[in-house]
Amino acid sequence: MSPLPDHAMRTAPGALIERGVIAYRNREQAVIGREWFDLWMVPGGRLLRALCIMAADERGEGDLVRDVSMALDRDWRPRDGWSRVMRPAQGDDALWFRVSGERLLADTRLAGEDRAQAVSSLPFGLPYLGLHPLQGDALIAMARGRDEPGVYRLIASATNSVSPNGDAAPGAHLLDIAVAWVGESEISVPAGRFAADHFRLRWRQDWPAADLWVRRGDCLFLRMAWELVEGDFVLETLETAQRLSDLR
Repeated sequence: MSPLPDHAMRTAPGALIERGVIAYRNREQAVIGREWFDLWMVPGGRLLRALCIMAADERGEGDLVRDVSMALDRDWRPRDGWSRVMRPAQGDDALWFRVSGERLLADTRLAGEDRAQAVSSLPFGLPYLGLHPLQGDALIAMARGRDEPGVYRLIASATNSVSPNGDAAPGAHLLDIAVAWVGESEISVPAGRFAADHFRLRWRQDWPAADLWVRRGDCLFLRMAWELVEGDFVLETLETAQRLSDLR
């Protein structure tokens, strides 16, 4: 199916912009999980929905299911976001983030127990909310911008977990993510060949940076390679349509 023209993306409320599948690969290039995502144009902005499934490693650790929904404004800034993480033999962790003026509100249910609402101050707003789907990671490209190649810029962010797989120490965390735009490139992934923008993301100073490629001109996820988890994540399939009925 052919992509929507720019004017349709800007003006068609309720249009389904993209539907894709991302393959999670280990260092041997074996698929150890997948992410299914939908990215919609809705009145006032966009809606991202993602379901992520990761298989356990050879020690039987790491089985994980993540369900995420995020509302974004016209400038790709977060309005609210919901995340549920489920793991074997543990209660699920559910968090709901809401941006209200200069405040971030977070309602949490951790290991099956309700927690008090967390309220954080946002004197400069919230450019980015990281709830750990890879298409969600790609949204930070819009907050960083494409200027000053190689220069890391701190992006004020909030997340439900500061851990590689987004499942440890769940809660409301504020952090600054260092992001650099490397430059333009052309890359091939199973979904096709794309003009791309290359970024580097550093969540913590003691972690190596992750390399991220998004489709040039927007923030559609194409590929991420990250030494810390020895993972290579690639866009496996992509469909684009103006109406849900166009997707089969």
